[in-house]
Amino acid sequence: MKATIISNRWTGIGISLLVALCFGIWSVLLGQDKNWDLLNYHLYNPYAFLNDRVEFDLAPAGIQTYFSPMLDVAYFTAISHLSPKTVGFLLGFLQGLNFFLLFKIAGRVLKNHEQSNLYALLLALAGVLTVGFLAEVGTTMQDNLVALFPLLSLWMIISSIGALNAARQRPVWLLVIAAGIVAGIGIGLKLVTAIYALPLCLSFLVLPVPVFRRFKLSFIFGLSVLLGLFATGGYWLFEVWRLFGNPLFPQFNNYFHGELAPLEETRDLRFLPKTLFDKIFYPVIFTFDPQRAAELRYQQFSWLVAYIAVLGLFANKLISFFRKTKEQRRWSPEAAYLLAFFCISYFFWLNIFGIYRYLIVIELLIPLLLFVIITYLFNARFTAMVALLCIGLLTIVNLRGTPDWGHAEWADTVYRVEASELSAVPEPAAIYLAGQPLAWIAPALDIHSPFIQIVPNMSVSEAYWQRAKILTAERSGKRFVVFESDDPVILHRAREALVRLDLSVDENSCGHINAFLGKAKSEYRYCELRNMEPE
Repeated sequence: MKATIISNRWTGIGISLLVALCFGIWSVLLGQDKNWDLLNYHLYNPYAFLNDRVEFDLAPAGIQTYFSPMLDVAYFTAISHLSPKTVGFLLGFLQGLNFFLLFKIAGRVLKNHEQSNLYALLLALAGVLTVGFLAEVGTTMQDNLVALFPLLSLWMIISSIGALNAARQRPVWLLVIAAGIVAGIGIGLKLVTAIYALPLCLSFLVLPVPVFRRFKLSFIFGLSVLLGLFATGGYWLFEVWRLFGNPLFPQFNNYFHGELAPLEETRDLRFLPKTLFDKIFYPVIFTFDPQRAAELRYQQFSWLVAYIAVLGLFANKLISFFRKTKEQRRWSPEAAYLLAFFCISYFFWLNIFGIYRYLIVIELLIPLLLFVIITYLFNARFTAMVALLCIGLLTIVNLRGTPDWGHAEWADTVYRVEASELSAVPEPAAIYLAGQPLAWIAPALDIHSPFIQIVPNMSVSEAYWQRAKILTAERSGKRFVVFESDDPVILHRAREALVRLDLSVDENSCGHINAFLGKAKSEYRYCELRNMEPE
């Protein structure tokens, strides 16, 4: 028996490493990541952080300028010392480790099944073959990477459930504290993962332990989350608060009153459901109209099936309650915790973001959740095999709906820019950016000139324009504006902004700057600026 357990354990670890290796290789085959966020802030933010440019520049990446750069610093450091292909492989490999966590979670939830190890492996594989996860393999969009933290926390909690009523409680409490710290670390690296930390905390309340202990577990876990958050995010939150008067600047500025932005929420509301009908049926809506929840088409029918399965489970529970019938099968506390976590996380996502890729953590758990619900509702001899077959067919159908955020051929460096007037000596007094994503040319040029966004993707106050003037007031040399595109709306907004700065475009001085991400070439028009003559 002991030899079998060891064999199963090492088999699971070996397969997990093999899967992670496959994702690393696949990341290399996909090519150089070229997503919008990389061009906008995943290169600029770590460059600014490492070179003390947070105050020196002014929102080159718009609202994303002020997102935590900690994960991006790791990526930026890696591409500074390793080849792009090596970094691409490492990204895919690390993201592939989600398979191991899914395998361990499934193993704990299905511990009473005879073939739990096999089922866990198959369901973990189905999990990492979901559309949202596959779309971000090898990318810097971070959702796949930060998913490791709430999933690790979930595994730690589910592993502790069986011992919550044991005589020796100290090891259990230490595991719960560690799980909270892990969840908090994830929030510090990317704040949107908070929509998973709170459900992890609240889900303790469904466990079959005394009520006081449930609240105690939830409270201790919550405090531990704060420790993890302060460990990885505390410095950045404090720094942004110190510099801009709002730790989440410019978001939720109606509460913090940072002077560079108006007193409003400033968050992305594009994909939130608009009506109560939308909220109730949103899984159905974004299954058949994927761009209701994302810029790209994430077409995954698993959400529709999961929606029906969860409703079916609740209906079954209600019928059993009113009929006062005894349940034929016991619903395990691990499964109860998983279901609570899944549903509460979805509720927070639905009401706070509505952006599909922020769902990746619970998307990875859909195959496991479906298996648990189906085998509970239909207690027959071949139910498990039928459930696995259905999940497998659903996975194959879903693969067709995986979008691509953009890739390029590999080059010797991740990014570079050809020599132009912008990089000539003496360095420009300032470079104004009109539109996004343009901030990546700042690390590419690597010059000691302030980069100032004049068409930001956020609302700004009059103090923003005054700061733009102050940043360049004592600097001599030429000033340039770089246009992200020739979109008439961008050009109109840029000219309006330049008038506010007492500047105008010298149309006879315009040229083009060629910038490369991998081997993909981007050509941007730039023009010299002149001081406007006083009327």
